[in-house]
Amino acid sequence: MPHDEAISLEQLGITGTMVAYYFICQRKLWLFSKGLNLENISGNVDVIKGKILHESRFKRETHKEFAFDTVKIDFLRFGEQVFVHEVKKSKKFEKAHVWQLKYYIYLLRGQGVNCSSGVIHYPASMRKVEVTWEDDDNLCMEHALKSINQVVEEPVPPAVLNKKMCSRCAYFDFCYS
Repeated sequence: MPHDEAISLEQLGITGTMVAYYFICQRKLWLFSKGLNLENISGNVDVIKGKILHESRFKRETHKEFAFDTVKIDFLRFGEQVFVHEVKKSKKFEKAHVWQLKYYIYLLRGQGVNCSSGVIHYPASMRKVEVTWEDDDNLCMEHALKSINQVVEEPVPPAVLNKKMCSRCAYFDFCYS
């Protein structure tokens, strides 16, 4: 994508999942962007646990699964500002989760919504992480979004990572068959 060409996020079709995958595994990001969503069909135990967690926790929240543009936020709370909340199974990919939540804040702020913080909930470990939009996050997010676009525009997927985490990934069979 040329630097002087303006393109909207909606045109790029970047989802929160894609932002998280960018920070976890760019091969997984590339495969997901091509429509290969193995997490919905894999039968992977971690994926199933995550889905059950999403369905069973925070039932009393009235603004669950708030969807707009290309994203679906787990739930919102309203006060002097809007607070974004995400529920995750494990803190294993906390950095990716933070940037996924910051992407939601970025999008809300872009729509003129007063939003500068949120919370990632890890119910299994009874832990939560507060996330605050920082001054330099705009530049970091724009860099990440450009990089995500570059990854998904490549004609072939990035190389396999060959890391310990790969063995539990829903894409394992695809990458290692």
